[in-house]
Amino acid sequence: MRQTELAPGMPVRTNFSDPGLPEGTAGEVVTVYDDLSDGVDVHLSNGTLINILAHGLDPAARPGRERDTPARLTA
Repeated sequence: MRQTELAPGMPVRTNFSDPGLPEGTAGEVVTVYDDLSDGVDVHLSNGTLINILAHGLDPAARPGRERDTPARLTA
């Protein structure tokens, strides 16, 4: 994602894996900094707060909402 596409409260998922942080870990954006090199603060579902560059995040569906990908119809 681009940093300009993020806003506080937005649900996101990580798009990389790290020791102790599996790919797809859910979180919520807390702070978006004006300087691109300062990244984004994200509160993760595992209770940790991380600072990450925006390209390490993907959008995630809000709980109780439809999935990000549309349902496929089968014949």
